[in-house]
Amino acid sequence: MDSLDNSHRLADVCDNSLERPRSEPVPSTPAPDEKPGSVSGLVEAKDHQLSAATAVADSNDGASNRTSISHWAAEPGFAHIDGEIGGSGYNETRVDIITVPCPGADPLVTWTRDPLPDGYFGNFPKAAHLWVKQGIRRFADTARVLLYRHRELVEGVSLDSLAQDLLENVLLTRDSQQTSRPIFFIAHSVGGLVVKRALLMARLDHKFRTILYNCHGISFFATPHRGSSYMSMPHLSESIQSLLCLRRPLPRSIARDLRVNNKDLLKMHEGFADIASEMRIWTFYETIDSQLSGSGMGIANEVSFTAPLVSIKSALVGARQEIIYSSLESDHAHCASFGISNPRTLRNYLLNLAEAIAKAETLCRTTHTPLKLKDVVKVEVVGFYEDPDAATESDVRLYTTKYHLSDFLSIGPERCLEERLRRVRRPGSGGHPFSSDHADTDRLGRGVVKNVQEKRSTASRLGLGIAPRSRSEKLSKSSILQELSAGFSRPDPNRRKFMWIHLPFTNPLWDIFDKLSETHKQDFSRLFGNEHWVSRHVQGRHSQSQPCFIKPAVNFITDDSATSPRASHSSSTPPSTGPSPKYLYVYLPYLHFDTYRHMIKRRRLIEKRLAHGRTRPVPEEIANLDSLELRVIWEFLGHDPPLNGRRTLDQFGYPSLKDTHARDDDQMLYKLTKQEKFRPPPPAPLDDAQSIGSLEDRYSIRTKQLHEMIERDKGHAMDSDSDSEALLGLRDGNLLMVDQLWLWAIDTTTLTTFFPKRESRPSEGALFQQADLRNSIYHELNGDLTGRCENSLDLAAFVVLHAVTVLLDRSSHPDLEVFRIFEEAIGMLTERMTSNLKKFRMQSFKEADLDSDEEPEDNTAASIKKRHKREIERAERENRENTSALLELRDMEDELKTFHRLFDTQVTMIEKMLDMYTGDSLKDLTHYGQGYLREALTRLAEYKAQTTEMLERVTATRGDYEKLLEMAQRQAQVDDVRWSRLQTELASSQNLSVMIFTIFTVIFLPLSFFTSLFGMNTLEWGGADAQYPSLGYIGEISLPVSVFMILATLVAAFSSHVQVAFKSLFRRLYKAWVFATYMLKALEPEASRRAQEIRRAEREREEREEKQWRRKERSYDFWATVRAQRTLGSYEIPDLNRNLVRSGTTGFSSSANGVGRGWVKLNPWVRSTTGIG
Repeated sequence: MDSLDNSHRLADVCDNSLERPRSEPVPSTPAPDEKPGSVSGLVEAKDHQLSAATAVADSNDGASNRTSISHWAAEPGFAHIDGEIGGSGYNETRVDIITVPCPGADPLVTWTRDPLPDGYFGNFPKAAHLWVKQGIRRFADTARVLLYRHRELVEGVSLDSLAQDLLENVLLTRDSQQTSRPIFFIAHSVGGLVVKRALLMARLDHKFRTILYNCHGISFFATPHRGSSYMSMPHLSESIQSLLCLRRPLPRSIARDLRVNNKDLLKMHEGFADIASEMRIWTFYETIDSQLSGSGMGIANEVSFTAPLVSIKSALVGARQEIIYSSLESDHAHCASFGISNPRTLRNYLLNLAEAIAKAETLCRTTHTPLKLKDVVKVEVVGFYEDPDAATESDVRLYTTKYHLSDFLSIGPERCLEERLRRVRRPGSGGHPFSSDHADTDRLGRGVVKNVQEKRSTASRLGLGIAPRSRSEKLSKSSILQELSAGFSRPDPNRRKFMWIHLPFTNPLWDIFDKLSETHKQDFSRLFGNEHWVSRHVQGRHSQSQPCFIKPAVNFITDDSATSPRASHSSSTPPSTGPSPKYLYVYLPYLHFDTYRHMIKRRRLIEKRLAHGRTRPVPEEIANLDSLELRVIWEFLGHDPPLNGRRTLDQFGYPSLKDTHARDDDQMLYKLTKQEKFRPPPPAPLDDAQSIGSLEDRYSIRTKQLHEMIERDKGHAMDSDSDSEALLGLRDGNLLMVDQLWLWAIDTTTLTTFFPKRESRPSEGALFQQADLRNSIYHELNGDLTGRCENSLDLAAFVVLHAVTVLLDRSSHPDLEVFRIFEEAIGMLTERMTSNLKKFRMQSFKEADLDSDEEPEDNTAASIKKRHKREIERAERENRENTSALLELRDMEDELKTFHRLFDTQVTMIEKMLDMYTGDSLKDLTHYGQGYLREALTRLAEYKAQTTEMLERVTATRGDYEKLLEMAQRQAQVDDVRWSRLQTELASSQNLSVMIFTIFTVIFLPLSFFTSLFGMNTLEWGGADAQYPSLGYIGEISLPVSVFMILATLVAAFSSHVQVAFKSLFRRLYKAWVFATYMLKALEPEASRRAQEIRRAEREREEREEKQWRRKERSYDFWATVRAQRTLGSYEIPDLNRNLVRSGTTGFSSSANGVGRGWVKLNPWVRSTTGIG
């Protein structure tokens, strides 16, 4: 406690030193080595004055090795440690909170310079109001707080040396810990740069890598991430020293790095952005200007002014998970101590920090299972060589090999192809290849070959352009003979035309261009600068609820193109001295598909990953997933730059929605291709009377059967909370996806592509594999030999052609013929609308029969109610079906418009690409590529025309359904009038009875009154001697009582106060009744109570079943109904097409079952020709 008091006394001294230069000179004698008025001399004088107090405080704390000898020391370390590892009670901690002040600043004063309000931490004395100690431990008592102290500042100290000191001391403090122990850093000013640099160094050094992995969050207080103009000015160094209470001014080796937009500083910030996605970040910036003074250009007079040391732009990290506290009212020096003006901000921050600490404690209990994705993901390298066999049709031979990403980044593409060409078959071995770790295939499809496990020290390097390349060693005679024995000649490595490198993921963090820059000796910074790469990334407003994507773009970069303002940090290779490089890049969305179950797996894994908070630690069940795509999503979700996952059609069409789960589950292709839940039995044979029944009767019978089957099947559906059981209970089907193609062509010698691979199952068959983009490209290049490509630009156009046509033209599976499925659905809806119109017409004929002049069979009240209920049920069913059809048409129209938008985007990009290919610089090199692009535009024009035609049909059918609904509404009004007439007739008959009763009442009421009056035993009727009351006495009693009861009844009926009083009385009586019933239940026998519980459980079960039935009613499957009706219903010839004559008539046909009367079933065209009205 004495050390804390000493720190507060030192804080008061520093605060006084900040105020005195403004009012009066400092009353102290400077050291001989310092200039008059020197701030460093002032600080040393104050240290001398506090030396006695410090010695006393240190003697009191000498027994504890948790506190250093002095806050000011030449060596780095921890000035104070609160909490222990493996301690007991309050000292038991599981999380480390490390505070890092500005270099040269006091490790305690930085956090206590501006005192907090009295009593903020309860009964602690004011000297103990250190928020980084009492504040954090009050909200998170399992946190160990370590106050870090930098080394003494001398010229030559840099951010790297300070970061190395921090790593060494943190590792030394945690070296004995074998388990995962989370770390949180709290840094002020330049101390935040030290923390960032330390974490970047930890990423590269295996010794300190656990510090990075265990870092869960960083709090930045006014940290100049992009530099500070004032902190880097030499003539303001003493003013900065006085402002921050530094022991010495910041050395020039640090101040130079603080210049605004310093390249090294920006590079460090970009590197930190790559690792910050796994951390919680809290940012505070100064809102009050600091008082600065200094002399410039040798002038002795000081110039005083106010300015923010760190601008808001420079103080913000810019990460998506960053929490910014803009309500902090403080300057640069005092922002880390909050002060009396910011207690609410401090409380909110400590609550968020405590929540993050609790989450980190939960995560540290999970055992980490490394994913090692770079050892699993494979990069495919395809070399295109001139074919030495003159008899072949094509003069290009393909050699392909696959390497794990880690191996590829280690040896490079040239070494991969060299290893591939060195593989030979042994004569007489029966075609069995050598064994190796890397699978590949050759042009003739001779199966899988393995890579030789021999390690070679050197790899041949390619020159620029399309000139032949030299090889490091010559082929031996024996290897040539072995190659000839395989049936084809080995190609000359020097005659390679170009190569294709493919990575089956759109993950920008897997940068293979670092290795390509070494191979090509080129700098690819222009390709991945702000203009061509960084600014095109789109992240949704709602964090990871929607996958990130890159805006479509096509560009050709030549040597005359302007360099991007933001250079990439991924490559430091100097530009080559050969021919000027040329680059082509394409970012193109294309249509693809996925299965519904896999989409649900992906959705649930993303939700689980977001709830987990960060990648590490990886649970064992995630590491053991069969799906490589899901493991990649777990590893890179939320990183910067972000992982670009697969998007559904609605996520492409509506990227700003918070989530599209409901739209994805209701996608048209899924509804039309999902697995059938049941197989309806064949329709039972109908007798003659049923076969010639009316259309409405047949429809009603089959619709009722259908609904019974659907409800019966729904009752057997699975209801489980387990993910695996839930997935088994899902009906699988196909969904439309919009994937991305990333393509870079380097000169004419190298093509790199990134696009996702749909994970398939062996049970799907070869027809589904036709829709795989990589297989489609490779098989046509290698198997069919129809894709002629002379260089990487031709191959780029060929890849673009396949991307826009792979799903719509190159798949033969019936469930992937998207346009045919949509056209079939439109036809089914149109047919259904025609059937509904016919049924509507038949219904009007039937109602015309009911409105005829003949006497109805039964017009009783019960009959009218039954018929009215039946009509209401029929109207509700038809309204639901027609509304469902209208909704399906609306969904179909929406998805077709999304198709049209996608095709427009593809046309725009391909037209730009074709303009580049037909330009003067590429016209002679892209003869085949121009043909591929024109073919792609022709296909897209066909797709757009087909989409437009279907949109017109959907719009017309939708309009017809709307008209049908309008007619049904008018018919409902007519029905209401008819039912009103029937009710009026029934009411008139009832009114006659009431009138007769009223007449009798009017006649006999006076008679009954007088009979009662004269029948009373009164004095007037009984004589004077009788002991009877008089009529006047009876009136005096009965009349006032009657008036009182009438008035009381009226008051009770119309007075709200009386009603409230009665309700209150009723509630009290009810509570008393409930209490009495509860007391009586205690006396009730056990068997009776069990019987009541059983009855109560039965009622609750019935209520649940009722709710479940209502929920099933709302989940009406329209397309299942349509398919089942088409399956159950057997078509019959209409009655109007039958030549049947009713007995006793001589001319016109009618229904044989007697439903129609007269000319109801007569063809209207026959009526017009015969003149019958």
